[in-house]
Amino acid sequence: MTPTGELCDLEGNCVDAADNEIFKLTTQDGQLKVEREKVVIETPELDPSLIFEQDPVQILDALLPLYMNSCLLRSLQEALASELAARMTAVNSATDNAKELKKGLLVKFNKQRQAKITQEISEIVSGANATS
Repeated sequence: MTPTGELCDLEGNCVDAADNEIFKLTTQDGQLKVEREKVVIETPELDPSLIFEQDPVQILDALLPLYMNSCLLRSLQEALASELAARMTAVNSATDNAKELKKGLLVKFNKQRQAKITQEISEIVSGANATS
């Protein structure tokens, strides 16, 4: 930040940070209206003896471990998300297979039960015919 309240990047591009605009969304006569309010912030003069620049090596030494930690954390999170997605897919597949197996077993059970009932009815009818 410069003494005049500007933020500057390394290429020297500066943005005035001392003035802010507040946008308020309101209604007037049933219509939406945007109101702008300019807020001026008084920035005190900075002591010229203050130096904000750091040696690039110090900046790199401070940021590199943070960057490596964030990369490692991201890879671990992606691995966990991948594992959980694989588990969810496996559970859905197992559920679908169990439903199909249930349907097949139900049809097989009903056929066997119907065959047993038909056999018992035919035995009863043949026994009744034999006695008469």
